[in-house]
Amino acid sequence: MNETSFSRATLMQRLAALFSPDPWSPLPTHSDLVLAEGCIAGRDVLVVATDPDTVLGTFGICECDDFQWALQRARATGVPLLLLIDSAGARLNAGLPIQGALRSLMRAVLDARFNEVPMLAVLGRYAFGAASMLAAAASQRLQSAQSLMAMSGPKVIAAQAGDGLDLPTLRSLINGCARSATSASDILLDDTLQAYAKAVREWLQAPPALTLNALSLQAERERLQARLRASALAGDSVALQTTERISWRSGLMGAVDALALCERFDQEIMATPLVPLTLAIDIPGHSVDLRDEQVFLSQYLVHLALSLRHHTRNGVDVGLLIEGQISGGVYIALAAGASRTELAPNAMVRTLPAAALLQILGDDTSETPDGAAHLEWGVVDRLRTAAEDNQRDTDALTLA
Repeated sequence: MNETSFSRATLMQRLAALFSPDPWSPLPTHSDLVLAEGCIAGRDVLVVATDPDTVLGTFGICECDDFQWALQRARATGVPLLLLIDSAGARLNAGLPIQGALRSLMRAVLDARFNEVPMLAVLGRYAFGAASMLAAAASQRLQSAQSLMAMSGPKVIAAQAGDGLDLPTLRSLINGCARSATSASDILLDDTLQAYAKAVREWLQAPPALTLNALSLQAERERLQARLRASALAGDSVALQTTERISWRSGLMGAVDALALCERFDQEIMATPLVPLTLAIDIPGHSVDLRDEQVFLSQYLVHLALSLRHHTRNGVDVGLLIEGQISGGVYIALAAGASRTELAPNAMVRTLPAAALLQILGDDTSETPDGAAHLEWGVVDRLRTAAEDNQRDTDALTLA
């Protein structure tokens, strides 16, 4: 095997290196995803791969469908799943339909984790947006110093940070070196095909513990809290009062907010486990602050999704009520984890906050608060009526 750079290699070169010298074959798809199955070091394996040379490896509706098919196949056969991710995230110009598709895909990924499907994310050059959340949902990640992973792309982060942040510095804060320095789940490799192939074989020989339950989620939350303390981002939690409704109308959701919301749900559900709980939300979306990206915001949003899904899989009725706007990773995490999602009149789901969408695409006029479209594309499960919307819970708890 030669020493070709993994980040610069084509997808076919990456697949050949990972499987060599064992046999593998492609599987039929209906999208730009590449699916393959074969044998690595004597163990059967299923691969889901994005191709960065095809629409930047982005996820559209068909890609989400093919990914879900692969998850079902991995669960049915019991084989480990390798996620070769080199993706700019969702196809933002797809509008509402992609949000519904990503919600469904993320829920399938969460359930696969709870069903103990081994998942390893193998990162190429970049994983942004939804792609970073899919990578964060895997039990472990392999990456090099050339890999970039963040909830927002460098262009959006740099614009928020201002003129004082140059691109090389930004890359150093969200690359594989930075990720591996803060998380034991992020393994730093030399940027060679050989190094990646060796690491995949080692992972297959001894995958990390897979059990997800209240204890393992709490242990993960403590590790995430420790990361916040080390980065001086830790915030003070507000004592939770017993209520059937949590209302949050605030700014962008950051890492501290995601963990605070997890704690509030846990406390409320522990106090009244049989009472349906609704999160009424109206926020633009996820934080684009560099400090949140440095601690890997995507992992905090995925932890929030896993925590909610843990409760709903155990019979707790947790609803998401969108009363204004919501977008991006916050929507995906909450809607995938919740039991049900409702849309209030004149509320809407966006692919990204308007400012970020305008900056990336140069236009945000394709998104409209059309309730029927939200329902049609599976973005929400139910449209709330005007009469229901006028009934306010006077005991609502507002998250600061």
